[in-house]
Amino acid sequence: MQSLKIRWNYSYTVLLLCWCGWIAIYLCRSVLAPILPVLVGELSLTHAQGGMLETAYLIGYILVKIPAGVIANRIGIKRTLVIGMVGYALSTALNFIAAGFIHLFTLRFLLGLFQGIHLPLANTLLSERFGERQGKAIGFHESGPNVGNSIAYPLTVFIASTSGWRWAFLLLSLPAFALAGATVLILKEEKRPKITGITVNHQRDHPKLRSFLRLLAPLAVAHAIYNLCLRTLLIFSPSFLVEFRGMNLGKAGLIAMLMPAAGFFAKVSSGFIAEKFGRRNSICGATALSGLFILSLTYVSGDYALPINFVLLGLTLYSFSPTIYASVTSGLPTQLKSLGLGTVTMVGNIFGAFSTFFIGYLIDTQGYKTALTVISITVILVTVLNFTAMKVEITGSSSSQ
Repeated sequence: MQSLKIRWNYSYTVLLLCWCGWIAIYLCRSVLAPILPVLVGELSLTHAQGGMLETAYLIGYILVKIPAGVIANRIGIKRTLVIGMVGYALSTALNFIAAGFIHLFTLRFLLGLFQGIHLPLANTLLSERFGERQGKAIGFHESGPNVGNSIAYPLTVFIASTSGWRWAFLLLSLPAFALAGATVLILKEEKRPKITGITVNHQRDHPKLRSFLRLLAPLAVAHAIYNLCLRTLLIFSPSFLVEFRGMNLGKAGLIAMLMPAAGFFAKVSSGFIAEKFGRRNSICGATALSGLFILSLTYVSGDYALPINFVLLGLTLYSFSPTIYASVTSGLPTQLKSLGLGTVTMVGNIFGAFSTFFIGYLIDTQGYKTALTVISITVILVTVLNFTAMKVEITGSSSSQ
């Protein structure tokens, strides 16, 4: 009984460390969006170049997904996570001396490369520790980005307004350095089955990832929709509010913060919603509503309507990613969980990498209204197709939990 109590407590310690990891990641990642209007003026960036900075991030984020499992299998999850933390802290801090687009692009790529380590490894740890309760645990874990975003936006605006945008990058990198030290001291290295694709392919007794294609394909498409919406909104929302709505930078940062802030509650409750309505309905319902709320951004206005729109968008947009991750980890055997999750998120992030540049180009050439309309129509049409594709596999997996 005593050993069970100790294990129970440590499981929540692991959850808390992983959750703080997300917060540190988004403190570093979210500095760019609130100060993008400043960089457009000071460094003469276009919106397409602003979108390319997110593309650079996502290229690095994509490239490390599967190698992260290989590295963790060789040196351990703990060491791999710590290397990632130190790496993305340095990649953020070095923006203090950035002199132009090439510097920002390179550092953004490195930021994505080191931050991409976290998701597949942390969610694999949580899946193994929480078992049947992993849906709720992963839902809470996935609220970390929203906390990080919500803190980063006003902090970035405040620091940039008082000390300059370079100090915002430097100061918001410090929590990641602190977390790396805490992880070294607290997290225990656990022996786990090998999780790499190379190992699985050489073990005939183990199933291969392609055996689960019908499960993973619609989840990868759903993650692509998530990336299309989230990546473009996170990078361009403050600029949209300043340039299209005529707000000052401070007010724009506060309103843009409402979306990730509302998303915190969406992610925490996502496990309960999926259990009640089923994973397929939860994912597809949330994507369809997200498309509608994105469309309404260019049509609603006023002191109350626009903030409410951002809140509603946050509640829908952030609600289905934890369900996607839980569907992957619960539907795969232990040795394929990290690889499967890395593959699904890699596909989604590839789509996100191209979409940020494309949407930035549309903003430059056609304006915000056309760009947001294109996002909305794409999301709704793909959701209809994905609902049919998910019919058997996701319904079946949700009923088992």
